[in-house]
Amino acid sequence: MSSKTPWKDRKELLKDLSSFIRRNGAFFNQNSKRMSDLFEMSVYNDIIRYYKRKKYRLNIKHKKKGVFRYKLSTAGLYENFSFFEAKRNYGRGKNKEVIEIEIHHNLKVQSAHNDHIYYTADISVCTKGGVTTIKQRSGYRHSFVENDKLVTFFEVKNLNPFPEILFGFSGLVLEVMPGLILKDEEVDDKKRHLSPAIIFSGSGSEHAEMVSSDLRDRYGYNIICGLYWNKGQIYSFKNLIEI
Repeated sequence: MSSKTPWKDRKELLKDLSSFIRRNGAFFNQNSKRMSDLFEMSVYNDIIRYYKRKKYRLNIKHKKKGVFRYKLSTAGLYENFSFFEAKRNYGRGKNKEVIEIEIHHNLKVQSAHNDHIYYTADISVCTKGGVTTIKQRSGYRHSFVENDKLVTFFEVKNLNPFPEILFGFSGLVLEVMPGLILKDEEVDDKKRHLSPAIIFSGSGSEHAEMVSSDLRDRYGYNIICGLYWNKGQIYSFKNLIEI
């Protein structure tokens, strides 16, 4: 079986990004030349759309003069870039519960095994207030998601999947969310979040699809292939988690 190309028209991506941000009350003026950046921004928007479909109320934070600023580099403090807050109420009266989360782009995530080790996730979801900025020994400050505040995270690849990169994602999950792989939990359908995922713009070979299917079933994370050609996949992830 032949794999579909992972590439898409740049003008089409820019049009979609601008339209999405405008509908959510801001403007978009970043004109990145890298297709990988544009694909990351597109997937970030799809994650926001997922929570909107789940009846979360969305709010943009840290707009600069009405402009939504995606974080296109691993450098920089989170407060200098825009992100979405999402909020939803569950139950009524004494059983009422409020879920509040933040969705960030290119932010460090703290290791589950060592407080001083970090990995930069393309997209991360944390509980509200889960990002900390501290000063390092060098004197520079850096921002990161505290591990116990992390809800889920996503790796985004503007290419076709292949076995080595699929196997490598298991290591990232073990570093920041080892409990996902080491135990099996029931999920409350009302409070579900997307399980960690690696997302590809293109589709892979028959063997890559076989590897993807096996890893999804074995470890409980998600692998999405061919997102350019089947965007609806992101709204029906097989594996879910609960916070």
